[in-house]
Amino acid sequence: MKNLRKYGNKPFNVAVIHGGPGTPGEMAPVARELSSVGGVLEPLQTATTLEGQVQELKAVLEKKADLPVTLIGFSWGAMLSFVFTARYPSFVRKLILIGSGAYRKICRKYYQDSVKSA
Repeated sequence: MKNLRKYGNKPFNVAVIHGGPGTPGEMAPVARELSSVGGVLEPLQTATTLEGQVQELKAVLEKKADLPVTLIGFSWGAMLSFVFTARYPSFVRKLILIGSGAYRKICRKYYQDSVKSA
């Protein structure tokens, strides 16, 4: 997969999710540090819609991860990880959000509407 970087060795049960748009690779230092204790995946989002990114992340994790994973999302990656976990809870053991946006009711409705319309 060209939209995936791997760090460390199996099992790959941690995935770091970058912010964006346009910041793939920013989680590489985190992935390198964590790889000293286990395998880490760094999926690089290339899809241009929320639904596309959710499905892209699902495909990467289905093919390459040892599920369930710990998802560590930064900025937009935190928001994406939150939406992904809500949609596919069986894929995620632990969810860590760093620098994410607000999760007020009005925000949740916006994300739900975005997923439905995508």
